[in-house]
Amino acid sequence: MASVFDYIFNIGGNYTATINGMSSATGEFQAKVDGAQNSIGKWTTMLAGIDLVKNAIEGLNQVTETFSSSGIRLDSQMHDLSAVAGVTGETLKQIEGFARDSAKAFGTDAAVAVEGYKLLLSQLSPELGKYPDVLREMGDCIQTTSKLMGGDGVAAAQVLTTAMNQYGVSLDDPVAASQEMARMMNVMAAAGQAGSAELPAISAALQQCGMAAKAANVSFEETNAAIQVLDKAGKKASEGGVALRNVLGQLSKGRFVEKQAREELEKAGIDVVALGDNSKSLKERLDMLKPMLNDSALLSKFFGVENANAARALIQGTDALQDFTDAVTGTNSATDQAAIIMQSYAERQAAVNQTIEDFKISVFQATGDTTLWAGAIIGLLTPLSQLMPLILGVGKLMLWVKGLNWAAMWQWIKGVVYVARIQMALMNRELVTGQFVSNGFLINITRATLAVLRFATVGIFNALKGLGALVLSFITGGTASATFSGIASTSFGVFATTATTACRAVSVAIMNIPIIGWIAAAIAALIAIGVYFWNTSAKFRAVLKGLFASFKAVFTGIGNLAKQLFGAIGDLIKAAFSLDSAGISAALNKLKSGFSDYGKQVGEAFNKAYDAEMAEAAKKEASEKKKSSSQKQTTAAGVPGLPEVPEVPKTDPTAGTLSSATGSSSSGDSGGKIKNITINIEKLIEQFTISTSNLAESSDRVKEAVLEALMGALNDTQLATE
Repeated sequence: MASVFDYIFNIGGNYTATINGMSSATGEFQAKVDGAQNSIGKWTTMLAGIDLVKNAIEGLNQVTETFSSSGIRLDSQMHDLSAVAGVTGETLKQIEGFARDSAKAFGTDAAVAVEGYKLLLSQLSPELGKYPDVLREMGDCIQTTSKLMGGDGVAAAQVLTTAMNQYGVSLDDPVAASQEMARMMNVMAAAGQAGSAELPAISAALQQCGMAAKAANVSFEETNAAIQVLDKAGKKASEGGVALRNVLGQLSKGRFVEKQAREELEKAGIDVVALGDNSKSLKERLDMLKPMLNDSALLSKFFGVENANAARALIQGTDALQDFTDAVTGTNSATDQAAIIMQSYAERQAAVNQTIEDFKISVFQATGDTTLWAGAIIGLLTPLSQLMPLILGVGKLMLWVKGLNWAAMWQWIKGVVYVARIQMALMNRELVTGQFVSNGFLINITRATLAVLRFATVGIFNALKGLGALVLSFITGGTASATFSGIASTSFGVFATTATTACRAVSVAIMNIPIIGWIAAAIAALIAIGVYFWNTSAKFRAVLKGLFASFKAVFTGIGNLAKQLFGAIGDLIKAAFSLDSAGISAALNKLKSGFSDYGKQVGEAFNKAYDAEMAEAAKKEASEKKKSSSQKQTTAAGVPGLPEVPEVPKTDPTAGTLSSATGSSSSGDSGGKIKNITINIEKLIEQFTISTSNLAESSDRVKEAVLEALMGALNDTQLATE
């Protein structure tokens, strides 16, 4: 049967009370933690709410900007166009409608379309603004051309307006002018497609040769064909335009060709008058010059060396010129190319985007100035929402300040001020008398600060006052000198008192600094270093004594300097009024010599003290060396004036020597044991007196006396051990 044991534990003492206290403390701690968590949770919730409000405001601001940006850009462009063309009212709204339609059709921003209209008005004529339909047709030409130029509407407008201006297209009939622009657009697009020169290069060439081609009655198609021929020959862009202009100018001279060139042309069978016939095409006139290809000299003579290559390229390329002319005539190349480009995904997406932007513009215009005020208000609310935590914190701080017990605080301030006033009165008395008692670190630091300030104001001022009175006492006499001397004495006394008080206050404050031990140790170390160098370095002492002597010379010589300076100044004034140049020179020399003598006295005082100290140090050093040498000689000789005592040889006691004074004894009685015997000789010689004045005894006699004494001691020891 299993045994059952019952264990009963009796725990005495304050176990129960301690456990209860721990439970209570744990509960209180848990309550505080829960309270802190609740506070943090409330604060987090509030911040989250503020952040939500801020995000909502920012989102609303983005929506407002999204809906208003396109409308704002279009509105700005329309006002600029109205200012340029003077168009207002319904005509302006009609032009705006055309721009929005063009944007949706070509997938470009409506503001860009209006920018094209502005270029047409500024480059061609502001009168076009009165014809919205014509402006729309020309704007569509710009949009179509821009598709061939990577979407650059500004560059497209410049190409078209340059062509029209160079060829002098009349704007008297705006409709015909818009049709001519469309024709030129297709011609240039076809030329760029057939040849190597693109639209920007064609535009640059037309800027150079367009007017000359128009004057030579060369068609726009044939001009573009010639530009392509020259481009293939290496005359590109504006260079090709300049070359074509020069060739056309030479061809147009007709009967005014130089006599020698005319004779040579007629010999070659070329009719000069027919060359200048504007009714003929450029190809026909160039064909007449074919015989010139076999005469390079004639070609260079007629067209000039710089234009000979361009002329040769055109004359040789008349077939290519005709082919290009046929390719660019009666074509819709620009429209066809643009249509192909606009079938791409990006262009179709741009068209869809512009449809949405057009809707935003409608919303913007429908809301009027609402978006204007909404944007401004939202722009104000955004920073306010970001500052909301700070505003709430300031509000709570103001509530806390409002809840303070101002009456009790005021009574406390009054008490502190009263105590401070009493302490300041007592401190002022201490500053005047210079008697201080340690009152703690803060009070001592404050008192030291006030003492230093007092010294910096009252003390320094009295020092300056004393110096002035001292100088005046030197240069005056009688009662005035005594008065100034008394003032100087009093002022220097105040200066000394304030300086002493300041030093004492600073000393007391320093002694109460918590780290005074370290500071005192550092000061003690510095003092120890100074003392060490003072005791060991003659140059250090010489420099300090020289500085002290120079400072002393500065103050002792200031009286003589003042007398000499004021005397020299008096002489100078007297000589100046007398117009005595020699006297002025003498007075100036006196001033100069006064300062020179004063500086020389200071320097001499330093040098004198320095040299005296260094001489004294050298003298002491020589004396110490002499003394040291004498001591060494005494140690080596034993007795001054006597020869050195010779070394005593070691001898066996039985043989009359000292070699066995200590050691083993005879083996007969000792049984081989070693005995250690210590001999203490307290007095080697009881008395050794030499009374003779000439030392008649020799050094050998001295050795014998010492040896005899030692031998006697050893013999006594030997007899004692037997």
